[in-house]
Amino acid sequence: MLKRFFALAGLAAVLATGLWAVLAEAAPEGSITLLAKLDPHSLTTSKGGHKRRSPGETIVFSTALSRNGRPAGRGEFVQTIVDPRFRGVSFRADLLLPTGTIELLGSGLSKRPPGGAAPSSEAEMAIAGGTGDYAGASGTVRLTPVGRSTQRLEVDLAK
Repeated sequence: MLKRFFALAGLAAVLATGLWAVLAEAAPEGSITLLAKLDPHSLTTSKGGHKRRSPGETIVFSTALSRNGRPAGRGEFVQTIVDPRFRGVSFRADLLLPTGTIELLGSGLSKRPPGGAAPSSEAEMAIAGGTGDYAGASGTVRLTPVGRSTQRLEVDLAK
């Protein structure tokens, strides 16, 4: 009886170790190119009470994501005005993909500050994590305008 108990306990330990190895998969790596087209019905702005853009003003919008011409999910974006003098903005976004989500964070300026870099038409956001197939994801996403209401997202998942 004692032998059977230790045999079952040993088997349970092996199975638990194997299960942990399956659940603790490495974060994804590689690159994905997506197109994000603005859904104009989703665009909302919360005004800060001023006629001009003011700190705390928030712009919220959604995008339809596509990959190789096929629907690939949804993008949910929140932009908050931080610095009206240099048109500074803080970004946060969620890419809702068929097999999980990717969480993005970033910031940028539209006007060059003293001693700072010149603004670019491209923006880069950090991948701060994800869910599903993208659990533990890190890397960057470069957003490049390709039309008035469309951006190309070059998702570079780091090792």
